[in-house]
Amino acid sequence: MRNLDPTFVRMQIEQLRVTHPGIWDDGDEQLLADSIEGSTDLHEFLTAVVRRMCEAEACAEGIGDLIRETKERQQRFEQRGEAMRAMAFKLMNAADVRKLELPQATLSIRAGVPKVIITDETRLPEDCIRIKREADKVAIKEHLARGEHVPGAEMSNATEVITVRIKK
Repeated sequence: MRNLDPTFVRMQIEQLRVTHPGIWDDGDEQLLADSIEGSTDLHEFLTAVVRRMCEAEACAEGIGDLIRETKERQQRFEQRGEAMRAMAFKLMNAADVRKLELPQATLSIRAGVPKVIITDETRLPEDCIRIKREADKVAIKEHLARGEHVPGAEMSNATEVITVRIKK
């Protein structure tokens, strides 16, 4: 195996371009592909890149699964804690006890904080309504696609992207 360094591979490509410029000018894609494969480590390097991409995606998926499982576990513990709190509350109410001192904690029942309950949002006064303003990018794109001017918006130039289809 030769040197799998992107700078080295780029240097190999530039050296091939300098020594055989006609390969690029010819328009013969097969000759270009064969020349690059035979004279550079590009194929080997990109094979290693694809392998590392697959490994990274597999790790990301595994970590995502682990995070999901951990969050589910966290939720179960939170529910368990709330269930224990509710049970303590019920038992203290049943015993008609408002405060209980234990070696590890003091439990006390107190009045809660009043909460706002919305019964009919349509009847609320304007100063009690908060509206989130957000750009509708789908509508903007439709206007621009029709050639219409949309103040404060414009379409970007498309940028090149690489597509990788893994053979299985």
